[in-house]
Amino acid sequence: MATQKRVRKSPEERRAEVYGAARAIALESGLAAVTQRAVAERVGVAPALVTHYVTRMELLVAEVFRDIAREELELVRASVEAVGDDPIERVVALLRGLIEDYRRDVALIWVDGWSLSRRNDDLAAVLVEEARAWEGFAAEVFQAGDAAGAFHAPDPLALARFVVGATDGLSAQSAVWTGVERETVGYVLEAVAALLRIPAEELARASY
Repeated sequence: MATQKRVRKSPEERRAEVYGAARAIALESGLAAVTQRAVAERVGVAPALVTHYVTRMELLVAEVFRDIAREELELVRASVEAVGDDPIERVVALLRGLIEDYRRDVALIWVDGWSLSRRNDDLAAVLVEEARAWEGFAAEVFQAGDAAGAFHAPDPLALARFVVGATDGLSAQSAVWTGVERETVGYVLEAVAALLRIPAEELARASY
């Protein structure tokens, strides 16, 4: 019987495998679980070979975080755009994307990101960049509503930072606390309505 010749994978293919393994581990168990050994076991290679295809594990972790965070933002952006031009509807869609419709695996990644970034400068730089992107998008939603006269948001970036910061805290809780998403959205709607100087019923009306 003829022996089947083993096909050697190209560096690009092997690196794609390494990245895919790291991403899968992050979504399953969080960024903290993305280690050289864990990635090697997932790919089926010796641990030393992992660093042959990536410069540093810190960079790989930062890359995985960046891609997942950007994907999440684009999903929320799409959901906001899908509701049309009504400023109130857009705010509700934004809050739903940040709180109610969160993906628990992504929430855990953000929690790990804030923690691990204290010891990973690459991750810290990426995390700040992605957090600012979230704030910028939320500010656009608030600024448009203020310009249209739908609500009061004279400092949309400050409001965006408050809302994103608050939902970051909720995301941390969501890593272990589930089943109260709808109730939490209600509380946040009330708080944001007060900041926008509109009746809470206006946001509640659009939320369900």
